[in-house]
Amino acid sequence: MYRGVLSVLFIFLMIQDLLGNAWQQALATKKAQLDLHWNTSRPFIYRDADRNVVGLEYEIMTSFQAYLKDKYQIDLDLNWKESRSFYGVLETIRSSIEPNELGISAFSITEDRKQYVRFTDPYLPDITVLVSSQGTPIVRTFDEINRMMSNMEAITIKGTVYEDYLRDLKKQLNIDFQIRYIDSDKNILDYVSQTPNSFCFIDLPIYLMWIKKGSTLTRQNFFTLRGTGYGFIMPMNSDWNVPFSEFFKNPESQVRITEIISNYIGAELYEFIGNLYEGETLGTSLLTKEKEIQLALIKNANLKLEQEETFKRILISGIVITFFLMVVIAIMLYNNQKTTKILLYQKNQIEEQQKIIHRKNDQLMNRNNKLIALNEEKNNLINILAHDLRSPLSQITGLSGLLERTKVKMKKEEQSYLSMINEAANRMSKMIMKILDVDAIEGDQNMMMRETVNVNQILRDIAIRYRPAAAQKNIRLQLVTCLENEALQTDHLLLFLILENLISNAIKFSPPETKITLEAHCKDEEVVFKVSDQGPGFTDKDKSLLFNRFQQLSAKPTGDETSIGLGLSIVKKYVTDLGGEIQLESQPDKGSTFIVNFPVR
Repeated sequence: MYRGVLSVLFIFLMIQDLLGNAWQQALATKKAQLDLHWNTSRPFIYRDADRNVVGLEYEIMTSFQAYLKDKYQIDLDLNWKESRSFYGVLETIRSSIEPNELGISAFSITEDRKQYVRFTDPYLPDITVLVSSQGTPIVRTFDEINRMMSNMEAITIKGTVYEDYLRDLKKQLNIDFQIRYIDSDKNILDYVSQTPNSFCFIDLPIYLMWIKKGSTLTRQNFFTLRGTGYGFIMPMNSDWNVPFSEFFKNPESQVRITEIISNYIGAELYEFIGNLYEGETLGTSLLTKEKEIQLALIKNANLKLEQEETFKRILISGIVITFFLMVVIAIMLYNNQKTTKILLYQKNQIEEQQKIIHRKNDQLMNRNNKLIALNEEKNNLINILAHDLRSPLSQITGLSGLLERTKVKMKKEEQSYLSMINEAANRMSKMIMKILDVDAIEGDQNMMMRETVNVNQILRDIAIRYRPAAAQKNIRLQLVTCLENEALQTDHLLLFLILENLISNAIKFSPPETKITLEAHCKDEEVVFKVSDQGPGFTDKDKSLLFNRFQQLSAKPTGDETSIGLGLSIVKKYVTDLGGEIQLESQPDKGSTFIVNFPVR
């Protein structure tokens, strides 16, 4: 019988020795599996909206997994096991003899727990504060504390250090306040904020994140506790504390852990907690930080109000301008349809009269010719107006594009209004394209009207119109004017359209973060305009097709703009009509420069 007892004891000791050398087995086999028991504790570990396990402790464990793979070539499998409660995680590890089990749920390192579980090194300082419901006065003396606590209820989670602190508080104050227990996956601060005359102990990082969101609770200055820190727990016979100790002391791992924690609680709060943990003036530092957070919240709220007011003013202006332009287009369309109907009606009358009275044929033909001329004049007017409308429409599109960059700071209703403006502007652009009569720019009729044009002024007008469109693509538009206010005898409208088409094409085909230069050089006998960009340039094949109508060249717009291949053919015709010359200097991938010469007289 004695031998049997010794055999059982020997086998038991062998099993204990085998279980206690789990890390050594992992080093030998290059494989291991850890069963990770956890319960929700935001932001340490929880499930996201897609039911995936996330949190700063989850990422620390995956970093530890990568560390073992990199240093020891060990394939570590992490088996996540969700527990029903925080206390359940603690009891599972406490009663386990399996060394490959870990508890992960923001466990504070305490001397009591060290009696039945083994801890890793701490990865985050552990500071706990006492917080009471909104409206609770800040107490300073023991008499005030006793009077307040006698009528209040404590909120906590079973098995946590919060519960231990509450029991210690009862003993120290000799007050029998009520304790309400909630599920461990719930947020204690939610309950305190919704329950009058209640209080709780809570970790400092969670409290600071709470007030940073704008929530209001009262932190009591007494019973602010500074612990050893947070760590992972394992059975007493586990030797996994050895690689964890190496991991937490590794400089690269420390940098990675700092990044992980900063991502969840903010770099500023993480640095503050670290400095606070090492400092002596704990209460003063906490009060100062709370004031800083509250002032930052007030500043951000005021800034947001100012941005909203600015956006509303711009939005109202955009709506008014858009409405006005839509009314103008609607009137033009109505007049166009009305005139067309009149022409059709008159044409039908003429055809009927021709069948009946051949003798009036000459008279009817003359009248018909006059009506056709009137219709052509009307179409020319519409074309001019449509071209002029495109410039303010480009400004609206550019301004709305700039607003798009701050879209994430807008309310959903404001984002909807901005989308409506963009859609209205796009519709108007398509309407203008339909109205434009291409035949008007193809005809041989000479519509030129000579007048005195200030060279510098027309350059400034072009720059003002197209700087918003250029800014939308982060393109710098540089203006170089004549040294003197040179006057040019030419058609102001045709000259403006020439320069507008050239600068519009430069913006359309230039990539972001480049420069476009619009300049003029005034000489004794001529004025030279130059439009230079840093775009894709033109190939030899492009140059041979440059001024053809509806010609699509190799370069493509860089901002999803549209191009029908008419702009340069328009420029060529108007330059010729004004008695000027146009040249192109360009090489592929080295930008382009269009040079337009006009005689001064």
